[in-house]
Amino acid sequence: MDVPPPMSTVAFVATIFAPSILFMIFSIPVKRRNIIQEAVLALLWFTELTIPLYYAGQFSYACLISTSVWAWASSMKMGVWVFSMTMDERRQRAFIFTMANWRSPSSKKTQIRPDQYIDTHLAQLVWTTVKRQVAFDTVDFIFNYCDSQRPVRVFSALMGKSTEPLSWSSVGISLLMCMLFCVYLQLQLQVTWDAFMVMYACIYKCLPTLERWQLGQDSQKLDTKNIAKTKAILRRVRGIRSLKGYLEETLEMPPLFDSPWSADSLRNFWGKRWHTIYNECFYRLGYRPIRWTSQMVYGKKPARWVLPLSVFVMSGLMHEYFLYAATGPTVYFGKPLPACGLQFAFFFIQVACISVGDILFNKGGFAGQAYAIFAMSMTSHLFVVPYILTGYMTMERFSFFRLAANLYQANPRLYASIF
Repeated sequence: MDVPPPMSTVAFVATIFAPSILFMIFSIPVKRRNIIQEAVLALLWFTELTIPLYYAGQFSYACLISTSVWAWASSMKMGVWVFSMTMDERRQRAFIFTMANWRSPSSKKTQIRPDQYIDTHLAQLVWTTVKRQVAFDTVDFIFNYCDSQRPVRVFSALMGKSTEPLSWSSVGISLLMCMLFCVYLQLQLQVTWDAFMVMYACIYKCLPTLERWQLGQDSQKLDTKNIAKTKAILRRVRGIRSLKGYLEETLEMPPLFDSPWSADSLRNFWGKRWHTIYNECFYRLGYRPIRWTSQMVYGKKPARWVLPLSVFVMSGLMHEYFLYAATGPTVYFGKPLPACGLQFAFFFIQVACISVGDILFNKGGFAGQAYAIFAMSMTSHLFVVPYILTGYMTMERFSFFRLAANLYQANPRLYASIF
């Protein structure tokens, strides 16, 4: 019998967002560090991290995985603010703006006047998003049609958790399906990013109208006799142009993915071609403390492999956090094959694989590319199986195909899985 959730979904989402909103209020920079302010901010950081763990598995998978991603992402920004930022850094930008800053801007940013607007190519953005959504739906259909549980059965047999007979063909097909899942995940992240870009482009399109509404048709004819009113108008215009600058910087960012499957090394795959949204936070919260400790204790910087190790350890913890928050202890520690620890092992092993690739295939080329794909495929079950075990493939999500199929079947859950 299903246990009812402890509160409504809306109340739960509001609870998840509350610590980060309060953090935005209490993080207003002061002249010097204040122990009370620092303690309050640290408490909010800890609270944001723990709320999804407390309510793990008590709401829908889609709700829990989404809110856990927000909680982890916002808590990393909080952690950077509390534990890594100097007071000078804090004064340069309010916390709310750091929440919207996840990637380095393009070095080819268009130089324009503050009152000029760029062409966002909105129609092209929408068309690209639709095409990628169709590709995503296609991969989703193929993966489920070809038996999405196969990687779980094969991995379970390899781990001695089941007596299902194994063959080279079944293992090979399972490896191919795991790699297909990685493409599925890439497309899902890309479509999500594209949807945000479309939303940002739509907002950007509205800014010229808002600016004209504030200034009038001729900005030179402002009523300068009413100084208070004029100052208020100019403050609002500065706010509009600040938003304009942020949107331009975001819309002109490099692509989220840079043809990752053509990487000529595993280091190149993870360091430059796969998305690097969390890398700065991982660097500041993971590598910097290790580097500081090494310099204090040993008087020198840590070895080259320590940087990827710190990043991958944090990435492994992040993915384990998502899975536990989305499913709860019953599924996460379930038997005969638990989901816990597998993704952490996957990311930890990547450090060794990168080191081997740097030694044996340091010239890149075809050999380096082949090794990168080989290393990914040989370790892919560790990454993919936990997602399948926890129901990631069957959670509700936007899909043209699901929408059409559920409308045809008169299913009120329009985005439910049809498999």
